[in-house]
Amino acid sequence: MTDKLTSLRGKIDLLDRRIAALLGRRFALAASLKDLKKKVTDKPRERRVLANAAGAAGGGRSGRAARAVFREIIKQSKGFQS
Repeated sequence: MTDKLTSLRGKIDLLDRRIAALLGRRFALAASLKDLKKKVTDKPRERRVLANAAGAAGGGRSGRAARAVFREIIKQSKGFQS
């Protein structure tokens, strides 16, 4: 491998660890909502979360990818609430 490839992969690995840690925090917060919500699904909230994720990713292809990832994050978060 080239030094540049190794360096870029190292940066990706660092981001992956940060994302995983943030997901752990998000799932813990989602679990704490269990007793506060009347129902697990809140479609308007989910639409806002997806729109925010797409916008934060910069729209376009990155925005579409962020939406797909956040759909799964929402799905997993619901699992912590049921």
